[in-house]
Amino acid sequence: MFSPIESIHPSSPSRPCEGSEQWYSTKPPSPIQAPTHQASLTLVADDKAPRAARSFTRSALAAWDMEDLLDRTVLIVSELTTNAERHGRRPAWQEPPGGTGQDSAEQITLTLAVQADLVGIEVEDNSPLLPMPRASSPQDTSGRGLQLVSAAADVWMVRPNEDGTGKRVLAFVQRPGSFR
Repeated sequence: MFSPIESIHPSSPSRPCEGSEQWYSTKPPSPIQAPTHQASLTLVADDKAPRAARSFTRSALAAWDMEDLLDRTVLIVSELTTNAERHGRRPAWQEPPGGTGQDSAEQITLTLAVQADLVGIEVEDNSPLLPMPRASSPQDTSGRGLQLVSAAADVWMVRPNEDGTGKRVLAFVQRPGSFR
């Protein structure tokens, strides 16, 4: 479930803030405390998840009259869901006895929320390992996802789950010209 995040504003938003949260922006997000619209989708963590997440996002934003933010939001959802599918599996040390590391029950949960002119995106996976943006060369065929998220989102951050079983990546997209 999308939760309010007003309590984790960093004092210096360009650096990681207290605790384990990591910020990748020059300003803190505006919290979504009382969404006018909210929807979640739980997906099996396989190669079909990003496509299903994009379709879900398009449908939700169209229903909520937020089509002007569709391209940026779908790009962010696609990249975060792809990262969750590729890198968000439960680590071997957290596997239940007899686990294989490739458990078909691995899941990704996408939650979208809207309040006024702000869309919140939350992607939760099973890995407690936090994503780190990395430099990629022109020859690399992957590794640019978080750079795309940084370019498309007004702000994004990572929060480990309190129980240590995974993480949530949150991103926010705001309508141009709206001030929070």
